[in-house]
Amino acid sequence: MLSVSLLRRHAVLLAILLGAFTLVLTNSAFNLLLPYFTEYYDISTTAGGWIIALYMLAMTLTMPLASLIVDRLGRKRTYMLGICIYGVFSVLGALLHSFIEVLLLVRFMHGVAAGLMIPLSLVLLFDVYGPEVRGRITGAWGLLLMLAPAAGPTLGGFIIQYGRLEMLFWLNVPLALFSLMGCGRVIQAYTPARRKTWHPSSVIRLVGAVGALSLGVQLYASPTVAPWIPWTLIALGVVLLIRFIRVENARDEPLIRYSLLRRKGVFPLTVLISTIQDCVMFGVIFALPLLFQEVFQWSPALSGALFIPLSISTSLFMWIGGNLLDRGRSLQFIAWGTLLVSISILSFSFLPVGASVWIIGVLMVCRGMGVGLSGMSISAIGLQALPDEDMHEGSVLSTTIERLASSFAVMGMTLYYDMRSQWLAGQGIAVELAKWGAIKEICVGLGCAILLTLPLVLLITRKKVGFIVQNGKQTPVQGGATGR
Repeated sequence: MLSVSLLRRHAVLLAILLGAFTLVLTNSAFNLLLPYFTEYYDISTTAGGWIIALYMLAMTLTMPLASLIVDRLGRKRTYMLGICIYGVFSVLGALLHSFIEVLLLVRFMHGVAAGLMIPLSLVLLFDVYGPEVRGRITGAWGLLLMLAPAAGPTLGGFIIQYGRLEMLFWLNVPLALFSLMGCGRVIQAYTPARRKTWHPSSVIRLVGAVGALSLGVQLYASPTVAPWIPWTLIALGVVLLIRFIRVENARDEPLIRYSLLRRKGVFPLTVLISTIQDCVMFGVIFALPLLFQEVFQWSPALSGALFIPLSISTSLFMWIGGNLLDRGRSLQFIAWGTLLVSISILSFSFLPVGASVWIIGVLMVCRGMGVGLSGMSISAIGLQALPDEDMHEGSVLSTTIERLASSFAVMGMTLYYDMRSQWLAGQGIAVELAKWGAIKEICVGLGCAILLTLPLVLLITRKKVGFIVQNGKQTPVQGGATGR
């Protein structure tokens, strides 16, 4: 029979995962609806793209500020604030979705909610569950968040074909209410630390830096924008970011605890590995649809369907990896997962143009297995290496770095793909083969990038017994690594 404490912990798990799940589900559903938006609102594809891009822009802007908001409100209230924003603006979207300006506002505010909720969801679960089961909890968290992108496009297509757009917003409301009530009842509230001092100039610099960098990356892909505009924004973002770091470095309690990256031990290594993994993940999402549609001439429907086995295998092996992490006998499965990801991506560069769909499907499943074993396990090890009070700071820091780095990685790959394919075509190679040559080289680069993380993964996983810092003390945990 389940004890009351165990039931409470599982209620926390359900409440938190439901909030995060509905965020990812709805966003992935919107990603499929760009053609519908251009027709419904009678706008260009570029303008319709901002319905998708505003979500990511707002999320990237909000994430760096999440640690300041947590410092004022605490983790529980900050997470519930995100759910409230998401629910309220879902109602607004359902009622006034016929106005494009309202839809853009709703998408932006949904991104704000995601910026508050996504970095805190796993940290809140770690508040409730002890080190002995955190691997499985990480696996369950990753499993649900990987299934949502697979189900979202199907849900969006079904609603648009058989229903109406407002149904996609109304669907969020009961889920948000249930998650809000669950979090309010079962998550323990902590007294906010209030260690940080509000410095408006620092907030402006940070928001300006992240906003300029993100907007520059988004505008870079727009053919209607002069090339100098995105590069100017990126340069401005870099200048503001450098100024922000210099000013914050002199403060006792900076807005973002980037000093966590200077600590000896596991956390800085896991941030580096996770950042490379994120860049590779978004790089693959960029490269493979081009391969399937522009080289193999497959339909968008078939190209999208090939990502379903990837999501399913990733979800399954996240759960398996979480269980292996908790058992603690060995962490070598993370290294094997990393190697499998590298091999599966490199294999795409050796495929013939007439490759079978089944071969592609097998490679996608293999990549999903590797991502499931290695990705979330690395993140869990990194967070557990921090003191409890610093977990949200570490999550915000690592997530922000990963998002910005992956945006620049995709921009770089876009630039390389265009220039390289045009150069190859200029050498007399057929256009399809020129594109195939550029994609091959991108796959080689992505596979080698993952392979370069293998020594770092082995460095982290070489010990069977490690330490997790809790309440200022080091607790020995099987399967960990040195904590600080």
